[in-house]
Parts: sequence; structure tokens; C-alpha cells
Amino acid sequence: MELNESQSSRSYKQLEIPGLISIRSKKYQEKANGWLMENVDFNEISYYLGYRFEPRTMYSIWSEKGVIRGGHLEGRSKIVTVKGMTFHVLVDMRPGSSQGKVVQLLVGEDERAWGNSILVPDGVIDSFVPIDDDSMYIAVGDRPFNRFDSLKTLDLFDPALGVSWPEGTSELDKNEETEILNLKDFIASL
Repeated sequence: MELNESQSSRSYKQLEIPGLISIRSKKYQEKANGWLMENVDFNEISYYLGYRFEPRTMYSIWSEKGVIRGGHLEGRSKIVTVKGMTFHVLVDMRPGSSQGKVVQLLVGEDERAWGNSILVPDGVIDSFVPIDDDSMYIAVGDRPFNRFDSLKTLDLFDPALGVSWPEGTSELDKNEETEILNLKDFIASL
């Protein structure tokens, strides 16, 4: 299958981590009282993943401005769409030459964003912080949530990551069971 973006209502951008894709959906059928946007076509997503993406679960995370969410390695690929504006940090944990590679980008509804959705492949840590106001993070995954995935979290303030968190960012939202590991120790634990 070859993807013809001129026939799609979305445009795609391959980011520095293999399989990490920024998606900009186009609004159509705009009216004075609303609009319609088709955020995802699962056949197009399958093209970028190299295997058939089969949605199994959908979940939402609402977060206050400045609170970091995520940082753990989920055992699934997912498509994330943001309502609002978020600063995302993604870290490749898959074995190979891109292991430890970090991508920082804006995702959301604003023109500053690289897109309003991203495809996060299995093996890539995803974390985000709302930057302008509270935000909603809506994700569709190809496997159900596993609570054990969140027992080990990457220290998102580890200087080895080189992340420039936006002003006003608080500490990572975590539970009492979570073990926080720097990048080197996280990779060693895989």
C-alpha cells in the first residue's frame, strides 16, 4: 500500500524517532456553529507502523496546566489526540541505534503545534504537560492498559535527556508504587 496524502484529510510528518508520526487533521464541513474533523484512518496508521493497527482500547487523561503525565513504557502502540495544547517528550526505548533518542514537540489545536495527533509506536515512552490551560489527552491503543507498565517511570528531569520543560512545569504526577529511574538505569532494566 502506498499512502497518497493528497487524497487524505490528514497530513503526516515522520519525526526523528522511527515510527513516531505527527498527524495534522484538516477541518472540513466547517459551519458557523461547528466543524467536522476525521482525526485518524487506521489503514493509514497501519501503513506507518508496518503492521495492521487494531484498536482495542480508548482512554482519556484530563490534566491541569503544568502537571506532567506519563513517563512510563506502555506495551502498546497508540494514537494520541489532544484537546488544548501540550508539550510532549518522547523517548525511544527500543533496542537499536535510536535507543535513548528524545523528541520534544508541541501537540494540540494551535498553529504552534506540529499536529493535533501523534502516532506513538510500542517501545516509545510518551509524556506530556499542558502548557496554555488544562488539556485533554485522548488515546486509542492496540492493547489494553496494563497497570504494571506504570510501576517503572523515567526520570523526566534527568539531565541526560536534555529536556527544556516549559516554565511553570511541576513535578511528575506519580503514585506511591512508582520507581523513578534515570535514562541509563531505565535502559539497563529493559
